Amino acid sequence: MADPRPQGSPDARESPIRLLLHPQPLARARRVDPVAHSGRGVVAPGSVLVSDVDVSICIATYRRRFGLARLLDSVSRLKVPEGVRVEVIVVDNDPASNPADVPGPDAASPFPLRWLREPRRNISYARNLAVANARGEWIAFTDDDEVLDERWLAAYWKRAAEGECDGYFGPVLTQIETWCTPWLDASFFAHARFASGTRITQLGAHTGNAFVRRALLRDARFDPAFGRSGGEDTALFRALVARGARFAWCDEAVVHEYVTASRHRPGWLAQRAFRSGCTHARVERGLGRVPSRAAAASRAAAAAGVLLVAALALLPAGRACSLRTLRRALSQAGQCWGHLGGSYEEYAD
Repeated sequence: MADPRPQGSPDARESPIRLLLHPQPLARARRVDPVAHSGRGVVAPGSVLVSDVDVSICIATYRRRFGLARLLDSVSRLKVPEGVRVEVIVVDNDPASNPADVPGPDAASPFPLRWLREPRRNISYARNLAVANARGEWIAFTDDDEVLDERWLAAYWKRAAEGECDGYFGPVLTQIETWCTPWLDASFFAHARFASGTRITQLGAHTGNAFVRRALLRDARFDPAFGRSGGEDTALFRALVARGARFAWCDEAVVHEYVTASRHRPGWLAQRAFRSGCTHARVERGLGRVPSRAAAASRAAAAAGVLLVAALALLPAGRACSLRTLRRALSQAGQCWGHLGGSYEEYAD
């Protein structure tokens, strides 16, 4: 198997990415190889930072002690390819937490584990802090409500060695933790899934399961404007794609997401649909793909109205069928609100 770690001599030009420029160079790192745009991605295979770490697993957490412990247990069980050097970075984003409560290095962890604290309540700040402190040539993102398959890292490492992409995404499989609403099955929470090697430009690009060259994020950061609404990962990865970054799917890198009782409800699904629609509109506006905000808002409002009527008409066919259509209506309503300049802070509390 080819090794995705860099080879070459010192020398570098700046990355062409200019997204939320916050360069924070690490004293121990040095650059190797010119950043040569090959036409297949923003970052060429040699344009990363030399480090004594190959992969940094970055986790942002907020008041999910049990979920975080479960995730870290799965991290400790990973089957790591021979010679691959791993570190784990956990960022606590709870402003109410006591800095003294943030643990130091965990002697029980098979990998070096660092705990950091970001007191500003904003997931973008937390993710950016993790990225700024990462030493790995690849950064792996996962969430604190997930569990990693033991082959997760090996699958990504194999794909990185074989491909010429700037990053990869993998499947998130839903596990219902507490069944509160019997007719809401796992399909309501299903995420997109593709064949390995599929190019990813929009759907499926999120930090719930991602593996990205650190060089790609050298000057690019998660936007704090999305940090309390959600969608900061969508905004970043869409912007990177627009600038030429190349992403692909790795279907063997599986994670399992646990849906808690608070989310296994129609109300939460409705809220998420509205927020997702709003985020989509804000991202499209940010990329300059909305020539007329008024026209886009009008189209979304009209679609929302039609779908709402359809949802009501489908009630006799069953609540599940009606709710699926209602979610589409609320997504369009969210897009309307987003095109008009509004936002929805799903994580304000």
